[in-house]
Amino acid sequence: MKSIQRGAIQMLAMMISIQLIRGDMAKMSKKSHVEDFDGATALFEALTSSPNDGYTYDWHVHTFPKYSNEIDEEPVMRNCTVLYLDQCTSWNKCRQTCQATGAASYRWFHDGCCECVGGHCLGYGINESRCSQCPEPGWDTDELD
Repeated sequence: MKSIQRGAIQMLAMMISIQLIRGDMAKMSKKSHVEDFDGATALFEALTSSPNDGYTYDWHVHTFPKYSNEIDEEPVMRNCTVLYLDQCTSWNKCRQTCQATGAASYRWFHDGCCECVGGHCLGYGINESRCSQCPEPGWDTDELD
């Protein structure tokens, strides 16, 4: 009887641990660090708008309309373009990669996802971790269900 109780207690402890990990990963995918760069808008736009010309990039691009609120003028609609690195990366690698692409800023999510943000975006692009291969399998909260 004691071994059954011990097993039940261990199972309960494991379930609680899984729930804590699940909650921590969900929080990490929502927390991020942002930083501005001088940016090279022409370079960023060339990398994100041209066909890949046979090259394979380890990122995917999202473009969406964004309205800017100009003081004393009508709102202006511009296309905001962001690119997400496919794989998880460190904070420093994210920063370096985004600078090399000519991004105006970047957002590094605490789950390892990296978003490089174009010059026409307000508010650091999309505040959502959308990297295709990050977080890595086994850390994805959906897999813990």
